[in-house]
Amino acid sequence: MAWNEGEQPKTAPVQPVIPKGMPHVCLLVPHFSAVSLEWVESTYGPLRFIPRPDFAKSHKLARGILNLDTERNELAKMALEDKSVTHLLWLDTDCLCESPLDPNLAVAMLLQCNVPVASGLYRAKKLKGDYPYAMWVKNPGSEYGYVGIQSWSGNWLKVDAIGFGFVLVKREVFEKIPFPWFVWDKKSPSEDFDFCEKIAKADYDIRVFTEVRLSHAGMMKVRTDGNVHVLDV
Repeated sequence: MAWNEGEQPKTAPVQPVIPKGMPHVCLLVPHFSAVSLEWVESTYGPLRFIPRPDFAKSHKLARGILNLDTERNELAKMALEDKSVTHLLWLDTDCLCESPLDPNLAVAMLLQCNVPVASGLYRAKKLKGDYPYAMWVKNPGSEYGYVGIQSWSGNWLKVDAIGFGFVLVKREVFEKIPFPWFVWDKKSPSEDFDFCEKIAKADYDIRVFTEVRLSHAGMMKVRTDGNVHVLDV
């Protein structure tokens, strides 16, 4: 990898002792290109540097592998090497916390759900200005076997597939599902759909907690209400 903060230096720093029973969330960030200053300031910085009294944190970042599925697999392996890690938080560098604004509080809210897989709500970026929610249910009659969810009631949804822009996964899920967890060997659907299918085969549910909301950024920023904004920084 050209850049990989997950790799330990020859003389590794002393790791803090994590109290027994405290969740340990490992932040996993696959990365390929430049990131926005808004993401660094609003999302990555607080997650990386502001401690929480209710859960411990560590991080793994990787850049330089051509295939996203390979990069996700390597990040997961590095996280699981630390036996104290209880949860893996997948964060894309184009997802910005919208509600709550504090990403640490967003993680705490997903932790409180206490389920194997819990995602926040955000919109996918598609061609021609189409921004569906990044959650889907199976539909054998559709082109790729899934259809998007555009309306719902309540704030706790059971779905069949999600994007991995901001999702908290318990360690046990990766320990139960054989490696490789992520495979992207066809045009569509992608590696996150592949892992979601493996999650279902392992008898785990996939949940979306819609009180945790994120904007999806590129040249512009797509909010969960569908409005498009410029980046703040």
